[in-house]
Amino acid sequence: MSHPHTSADPSDPHGIRVSADGTGLLLTVFAAVVALSLANIGLSTSIGPGKFTLPMQLLIGTIQAGLVAYYFMHLRHGDKVVILTALSSLFWMGIMFVLFLGDYMTRQYVVTG
Repeated sequence: MSHPHTSADPSDPHGIRVSADGTGLLLTVFAAVVALSLANIGLSTSIGPGKFTLPMQLLIGTIQAGLVAYYFMHLRHGDKVVILTALSSLFWMGIMFVLFLGDYMTRQYVVTG
């Protein structure tokens, strides 16, 4: 059975060069991640704490994590099992956050001795 990225090129028997991303694309994605980091820092220093600062910073962080996972962790070239594993890790991390925040938000209602 052949690998989906296998090339017929004898100088590349494992298909490494076929599935590799171009340097320009990776540098563009890296520049986008750095620009989003700078936007996040600028948002926190120029505006300061406000009503929509935290949701905006979380949105920027989510976009950064998505770019890193999609391009640098090669999820766009991954098969269905790899993508399913990444999505299931997000699912379980969401459960952990819900349980942690449920405990943290209700600490004030605990009656002690």
